[in-house]
Amino acid sequence: MDSLFDEDALRLLEFDTVLGDISQKAISSYGKERIMTLKPLAEDSSILYRRVSEFNMIVMREGEPPFTVFHDLNDYIGKVKRGFSLGGEELFRSAMTMENICRLKEFFDRVSQDFPAVTEIVALLGCERGFIGDVRKKISEDGQIKDNASPVLKEIRNELKSLARNLRGRLDSIMNRYKDSLTDSLILSREGRYVLPLSAGKKNEYQGVIHGSSGSGATVYFEPQELIALNDSMRILQSREEEEVRRILRELTTLFFSTFERLEPSLEALGILDALYAACRYAKKRNGVFIGPSPSSRFYLKDARHPLINDEKVVPITFTMEEGIRGVFITGPNTGGKTVAMKTIGLAVLLMLCGLPVLADQSSEIPFFRRLFADIGDEQSIEQSLSTFSSHISRIIRIIGSVEGDSLVLLDELGAGTDPVEGSALSVAIIERLLEKSRLILTTHLTPIKLYAMERSDVENASVEFDVASLRPTYRLLMGIPGSSNAIEVSKRLGLPLEIIERARSYMDSEARDLEAVIGKLHRERSSLEEERRGLLKTRKGLEEKAQAFDEKLSMIKEKRYREVSREIDELEERLGSIIKDIERAISLSRSSSERDKVAAVKRLNELKREVELFGSVAPDKGDSAIPAIGDSVKLIDSGAEGTVREFDGTRVIIDSGKITLKVPLSRVQVIGKVVAESGMSSLELENQSTSQEIDIRGSITEDVPIIIDDFLQMLKTNGKKQGYIIHGKGTGKLAEGVWSYLRRTRGVKSFRIGTPSEGGSGVTVVEV
Repeated sequence: MDSLFDEDALRLLEFDTVLGDISQKAISSYGKERIMTLKPLAEDSSILYRRVSEFNMIVMREGEPPFTVFHDLNDYIGKVKRGFSLGGEELFRSAMTMENICRLKEFFDRVSQDFPAVTEIVALLGCERGFIGDVRKKISEDGQIKDNASPVLKEIRNELKSLARNLRGRLDSIMNRYKDSLTDSLILSREGRYVLPLSAGKKNEYQGVIHGSSGSGATVYFEPQELIALNDSMRILQSREEEEVRRILRELTTLFFSTFERLEPSLEALGILDALYAACRYAKKRNGVFIGPSPSSRFYLKDARHPLINDEKVVPITFTMEEGIRGVFITGPNTGGKTVAMKTIGLAVLLMLCGLPVLADQSSEIPFFRRLFADIGDEQSIEQSLSTFSSHISRIIRIIGSVEGDSLVLLDELGAGTDPVEGSALSVAIIERLLEKSRLILTTHLTPIKLYAMERSDVENASVEFDVASLRPTYRLLMGIPGSSNAIEVSKRLGLPLEIIERARSYMDSEARDLEAVIGKLHRERSSLEEERRGLLKTRKGLEEKAQAFDEKLSMIKEKRYREVSREIDELEERLGSIIKDIERAISLSRSSSERDKVAAVKRLNELKREVELFGSVAPDKGDSAIPAIGDSVKLIDSGAEGTVREFDGTRVIIDSGKITLKVPLSRVQVIGKVVAESGMSSLELENQSTSQEIDIRGSITEDVPIIIDDFLQMLKTNGKKQGYIIHGKGTGKLAEGVWSYLRRTRGVKSFRIGTPSEGGSGVTVVEV
């Protein structure tokens, strides 16, 4: 599909500059070229959207694709097609690129089954294992042909090495013979032959061949007679080596040529995939989103940003063109951001149609436009003797002649550069013609155009906000309200004499004054509402963040509880398995012929019977009622005896039962009553105090301590309490250790200590905040 978009519009909106920014995120020259040649509607925008959306999902789900080193092979391909052989380095780079394409294909083949639009491109990737393997075998990473590239080459190079060793041995003795006639002690090479730097005056004293002289003529490059045969052998071997290398390179080049039918589609697919990757990387960096063409005609951009303005400086705009609205007219003072707002809207359309990220909120909607036209900026033509006004009108004439259904037209400062009265009349006539066939967004200063927009139900006014108090534009776009130039008010603020201000106002007709007054009032009210809206949005965002933090904390608690229950179940299953094995061993022992073994077996079976009964009946709850505290009434599960908890000894509890004292495992007792608080009774006394100063965490697990204690400390600070009581019991001491460890590293805790006997003793920690 050929692009129907006006080249002037693309240039005026600086679309190529935006493409250049996105292309910087591409890894290969193919990806960069793909991005820089994108044109709106050159391809189906719905397919482009599906493709980039799927690619983005793959990256989020599977991680970064293996985009590494991809050399530009276009020159190599052209060279081979012209009949030339490639060098070793060129072949190795080609093989490396093709090898990395293989890795890319393997990655996408593994993950792209659920993504048909991406799979369609991945299917074009080829993997030339044969060529890659041959090049890797025969060429080193620095592009040199390896010795074992062929048996012939290996033999030649072995002979060369042997001959080189022989030559070095002969050269040492020759250098010694000629040492008095040499101008230097170096052995030189000329045209692949070893020579000696012989003094010119001695050249007739020896037999050999002269291969030239130095610039001064004092030295001649002399090949002694005894070296000629060896040098000849060396040159023959070197020639054979060069020929064999050329043969290997020709062979590999031919193999490279045979891949072209598959390689060229692979490189095209690589460019598409790399461009998708660049778009995703750009979207991530700039917080952009991918938007498909909307089936409705509603045009809505939320928090849209101009891609060529730094993220720290750009002011987002929200633009709305509802269904049935054909035009939006943006008014306001100079340098207020009208043109930037219009360019932001135009670029959003172009980027969407090219499947590239739009810098806006995901809730944005962009309808499908078949064509886009623009007249933006002041372009006087000196060569054609055109003024600013003539330049604008010339372009508008071309637009009117080309516009059709599903077109979007952007006009900047319509009616400017000529008499305001004539300019307004001409502008309204142009607007009426354009609205018949297209949707229109324009900027203007002319009051008649504002009034015209108010009279039509299918046209909406908009304006850029201006803070008269600070004399600065806010660059925010306000929909539904026409703008004011604020020229008189700004002049007043800047100190223009009051009598001039009043005279200027008197020259304005009453309708214009009334209109400016109404617009001013609307702007003030709208600005106030906008401030309130932004404040509410900020509050809502804060509440959403707190709700998210709460949900995360709750999920963490649930996960920890689940792990704890799973651990307990595993322990119970392990114990049950152990009991079953003990029963099997006891039964086996009962079959013994020894009476002693039989008695031991019966005794063990009785013990296991009691343990099984206990195993089935006792499943202590993690709540407070299942864990005794000092002073609680308890019952022994085995015997039914009752008593009062006096103290704890590790995992055992000491119970006063009438006149006797019992020391039994904690798992063998059941709480039957919590003691009533009395004066001077440890932590129970705390229950009669303000509940906001204490927390009972008995039954909790150590992993929960940070979450529980953190909330408790926050509650103390909120209620203005300086001191709190953390009831953790004595038990094994792990829970208390967890509390103390967390309090030591928590900011805002002044001190903490073990409770006094009247506060609960070592079963209570008193914390000061």
